[in-house]
Amino acid sequence: MVGYRNPRQHSLFRERTLVNTSTSISTRATDVVERLRGPVVPLNLYFDQSGEVDIVVMRKYVNWLCEQKVPVLLVTYGSSEFAWLSDEDLRRLTAELAEEIAGRALFITSTHWCPPKVCRDFLAFADQAGVDAVKVQTNPWVIEYSGNQKREAILNYFDSLQGAAEIPLILWGHPVAPYPVEVVAEMAAREEIVGIKNDDEQFNYYYELCRATRKEQFAVFSGGLMRNQYFGYPAGSPAYLCPIAPFCPAIALEFFEHLSSGRTDQAWDMVIRYEDEWIRKACELGWIQSLRSAFMLYGLFPDNRHFMPGLTHTEAQVEQVREILEEIFGPIQRVKC
Repeated sequence: MVGYRNPRQHSLFRERTLVNTSTSISTRATDVVERLRGPVVPLNLYFDQSGEVDIVVMRKYVNWLCEQKVPVLLVTYGSSEFAWLSDEDLRRLTAELAEEIAGRALFITSTHWCPPKVCRDFLAFADQAGVDAVKVQTNPWVIEYSGNQKREAILNYFDSLQGAAEIPLILWGHPVAPYPVEVVAEMAAREEIVGIKNDDEQFNYYYELCRATRKEQFAVFSGGLMRNQYFGYPAGSPAYLCPIAPFCPAIALEFFEHLSSGRTDQAWDMVIRYEDEWIRKACELGWIQSLRSAFMLYGLFPDNRHFMPGLTHTEAQVEQVREILEEIFGPIQRVKC
């Protein structure tokens, strides 16, 4: 376990040229949109016995993902289990992973639900740490309770962030209170806002976002599935979160290559063969728990410990996951992180 280092003592915060502060926001925004393409790996976290994120394990894991040529890495609310992370934890994780990734993949981190001042401070922190973009997660209940003033609530929040840092921002389409399509279209015209991760309705709303923002420098990408990307890509969605990429990135990359090259039959065959079976069977055993068992079986994590020990898979359940993985993906070959 690596001990906590004060950000000002971290190597990323010494005099260095990792972040080119003279680069304009428009140039950085263009770079993010151009690189935000293909499978996005939502970074699941490994917690040690004391409940702290084990930075050594996480750095080894993201290094392996970079070596596999995964194009985009994302620290995000659900998969990264923000419920267990403090603001200090999130900052430490962000800085350490930015240093490890070092430009080999597009690195996006996310904020907590936080007041504008706290968000401004985090944007400045992430910018200095070398992060490529930040997904700003507004509190969905604040938006929901704004009634017919949702537009004003959203715009006012992002107005309050302007000038905090020259780092591109990504919106979050939360299912509790999704941003109205017309508001997303209005915000897509802003230079610093480069995309939205859609976790709301994955058909009509998703496609409407793509259509409404297609003339802007703006990327709409889907949470969740290759299946979503299969239908979203023709509508203009360039990227998607993949439930297989965290432990079998080669499959995710092959799927996107088929899709982007017009080999739609082959792409759909991969959805049916790999994704549908994995999602159905893994969810029956608990989604996060199944992922943790998969990471352990593939050698990506030392064990399958859940943050809540009582939720950790038993040996019998691990064997079930092993059988599922081998049935769907073939013999397990442990990797060296």
